[in-house]
Amino acid sequence: LDYVTDSPRQLKGLLRGFPSAAAQRLFTSQGCALYAEPLGKLFPRSDKAQDVLDALLDAVRAAEIPLVAPAEAEGLVAPAQPGAPWQVQLAGGIAWEAQRVVLATGGKSLPKTGSRGVGFALLRGLGHTVLDPVPALTPIHFAPASPVHELAGLTVPAVLTLGPRDASPEQLSGRKFRPRSRAGGSLLITHQGASGPAALDVSGLSGRAQAADEPLALRGDFWSLRQPDGPWSPYLELAKPPGASLPAGDTPGPPSFEAWSAAAAPLWSKREAAVANALAARLPKSLVQALLRAHDVDPSLPIKQLNTRHWRQVYLALTQADLQLTGVAGYAKAEVTGGGVLLGELGKSTLESKLAPGLFVCGEVVNVTGRLGGFNFQWAWSSGYAAGRAAAQPTTP
Repeated sequence: LDYVTDSPRQLKGLLRGFPSAAAQRLFTSQGCALYAEPLGKLFPRSDKAQDVLDALLDAVRAAEIPLVAPAEAEGLVAPAQPGAPWQVQLAGGIAWEAQRVVLATGGKSLPKTGSRGVGFALLRGLGHTVLDPVPALTPIHFAPASPVHELAGLTVPAVLTLGPRDASPEQLSGRKFRPRSRAGGSLLITHQGASGPAALDVSGLSGRAQAADEPLALRGDFWSLRQPDGPWSPYLELAKPPGASLPAGDTPGPPSFEAWSAAAAPLWSKREAAVANALAARLPKSLVQALLRAHDVDPSLPIKQLNTRHWRQVYLALTQADLQLTGVAGYAKAEVTGGGVLLGELGKSTLESKLAPGLFVCGEVVNVTGRLGGFNFQWAWSSGYAAGRAAAQPTTP
């Protein structure tokens, strides 16, 4: 659950080849001290991204590797015959030749940095299958009719589930239900939709579903991360709301109506109180009011007047609210790019192209997308290690 890819077993092997501990040793050996947040995410002790970049550049200089920048690759020509070199065609008619090439061009995210996705075109030109790129780890957009549309600026813990639009409440809360994507964490409501860890983590598959015109819906569970004795309770004592750094598999779905009814029962002791006021002990009142109205429940209705239909709607409002997803923000705000060349078309441990020997591919241009929390950085380190190490092996006569 940490990554989306076409070849999970191959990915696991590559990550084991250069795990997080190895990456930590690399940075500390280059003078970049690290510290870990409660959920395990690592940061430079200085909290300066420049220190990470400096550590990598220092390692390059220590290895006496020349850096040539700017230099924009426009074409990649495979050897015409065995033993002939590769040609990397640059802007301005310049061409470089090499026996082996490592393609680490990144994706299309944050184009202002120069990341325009040239690697995808180069790989397609060599006959590789490239899963169409999509923005990932990016804010998501909701329709104006979304129940949270008027709550811009509110931050609240939530569990988001992307699944079939026609799934029943019983299916969504069932143990056998397998969503397209699910993430729990802090959710920041914006004028366009939402951001924050939970939103970013579901954005990649949400964007791909939208591009494919799949009939999916994004539902918000605002109850479970506020339930002290619920399935998320181990994470409620943390300094920060759980985000994408939750261990794989620890993303339980919404409670059943029966389970929710039992957990919420203590809130109904004052029968004369308005239902919204009672729920405000657990959730922000503005959120409660908006969710109830969207589900045809008057927030001011006294608890003693709620009938069976009302209770059912309150349950759905708090645990399975349809947020009316319309799309995702573009590459300008995306932290990573989903999609890329199929991992299965690259060497199991070398990442060498199976179609064009001598070409090694790594990083974001490969169809491997991690969740929020440093997983994409780890894929960059692990895949770069595998590709670089394999490319540096002596050529067999």
